[in-house]
Formats: sequence, structure tokens, C-alpha cells
Amino acid sequence: MKSLRTTWLVAFAAGILLQGAVYLYLDQYLFAPDSGFYVSGMSEEKQQPDSDRFGQVEGSGSRYYSHDRRYMAMVTPTSVTVYDAQDKQNTQVIDLKKREVSFFEWLPDRNLILMALFDPDARGTDDIIIAQYNPETPDHELDTPIENVPAGSKVTSMAYSTATNAVYMKMQVADERYRIYRTDANYDTRRIYVQAENIGRIGVFYDEDVFFYDDADEGIMYAFNGSDSSWRTISPPGFYRLIGVDQSKAIYAAKVDSKGNAIELARGYLGVGFTTIAKLTEPVPFSQVTINYAQQREGEGMTANDQPTKKKE
Repeated sequence: MKSLRTTWLVAFAAGILLQGAVYLYLDQYLFAPDSGFYVSGMSEEKQQPDSDRFGQVEGSGSRYYSHDRRYMAMVTPTSVTVYDAQDKQNTQVIDLKKREVSFFEWLPDRNLILMALFDPDARGTDDIIIAQYNPETPDHELDTPIENVPAGSKVTSMAYSTATNAVYMKMQVADERYRIYRTDANYDTRRIYVQAENIGRIGVFYDEDVFFYDDADEGIMYAFNGSDSSWRTISPPGFYRLIGVDQSKAIYAAKVDSKGNAIELARGYLGVGFTTIAKLTEPVPFSQVTINYAQQREGEGMTANDQPTKKKE
């Protein structure tokens, strides 16, 4: 009896230690606090090339660089190869598990890759895999599945609230039809039901579990509170699209015309409202408008008589 009790206590202690190690990894490496969130994707702007370190690397894929430029990933929909500037013979080919890449990025403050993998040939339902890969410890890849989604679904963008351990994912399930999923360090992965099907851009506060998105069909922006699942509209009057959220928790939006062009830019704060910061002299395709673009164009077309466009939150 005593031996059985001792065995049970040893097994219980080992389980506690294992769970603690998992949470330590998630807290210090995957979900450690960061200065802000960063959203990237296969179709978005690539980082500037580093010809000095990786000029001899040949390939037709898109190049993505780690935050310290030590690593470069050559990415195609069907392959990911990682190169090390300090050990050019050390080429790592990531196992994609017979799937394709729909989303890829390096975290902005450490050498960790996050990517979403899907099966383009799946029928019925499929499992999307969110893979985490550290080239410094390649044998410790972590995979998180999103189960039983429509076949052909793929994650197209992510938004991180790293100080609160929340990760939001925008998943395409059909043409102009999207879902939002949320996960965290506890592997609590669930679908978030939102007020739109054709979801535009997404964003999240880096230090609060407050998620933002827009309805691309209706021109309405929303805020979702992950702590209590409440939501509200935050759009100024008119047809507005979400540009993004910056490190200071400013929310950028664009007023868009019937052709999909941005004609005005606005900046707002949750609970305060929006102020028009630019009236563009020429319409610009909304797809080309970024936070950096909005900041650079601030003041354009504005006069002393212009009244701010605001909505009280």
C-alpha cells in the first residue's frame, strides 16, 4: 500500500513539473510580452532584402527575415527553407506534413516562426495546423490544430495580444467568407462569432484582449472584448474600413468610396472617438493603405475650417 502511494505521488509530481515546463515555454518564448502586434502574410509586403548576408541564396520563393537578420526563410506555398547567416551550411527544410502554407511570419522580437498549414485537396472537413518553429531548437516544433473546419479553409492573417496571451486568426472558408478563431497559452482554441462574413482587416491591442475587425461589405468597424465576449461598433458615420492598430493603441481607419478607394483617413481611440487626419487629394486603393501610409499623409487636404469626424465610443 505504501509503495502504491509513493508511486502515485511520484507520478503526480512529474505531471506537475511537465505542465509547468510547458507553460514556462509558452510564457517566455511564444507569448512573451511584446511592444505591439504585427500582422503579415504570404501576399503582404515583404521585408527588405539582405544581400550582404544571403546574397548567394537562390530561389523563387518569398524571403522573410528574423528580427535580428540572423535567419532568412525562403517560403513558397509548398515549402519553407530556413538559412542561417552564422552557419550557411545549416539549411533547415521544415516538414509541412503534406500541407501548404497560407500564412507565415517571424515574431518581431525573437527567432520564432508562426505559420498556418492547410490541405488544399481536403474533402468534407479538415484540420488547420498552426505550427511554431524555432530554428535554434528545430526538434521542438509545436503544432496546434483547429479541428473540423470546411475543407479548403486557410488562415490568411493573425493578430497578437502577446501581453495577454491571446492570438486571433482570420480564416477563409469560402470566397469572401471568413471566420475568426482565438487561442491562448492554455490552448483554449475556439471560434469567435462576429457580425460579418466578409471580414476585412484585423487587429488587437498588444496589452489588452480587445480585438478589432471590419465588415468589408458594409463598411462597419467593430471591437470585441475577449474577456467578456462583448462587442460594439466603433465606426464614424460613413463607409469606413479598418487600417490597423498601432503600438500607442491608436486605431486607424479609411473612408472608402464605391470603387474601393480610400478618400479620407482617420485616427481614433477606444472610448474617445475618431478624428479625420487627411483628405486625400487623389483616391488610393484601400489595399495599399497601411498605418505608416496614414501617418505620412496626416494633414493632407485639411484646412483650419475642417471639423473632426468623431463617434463617441
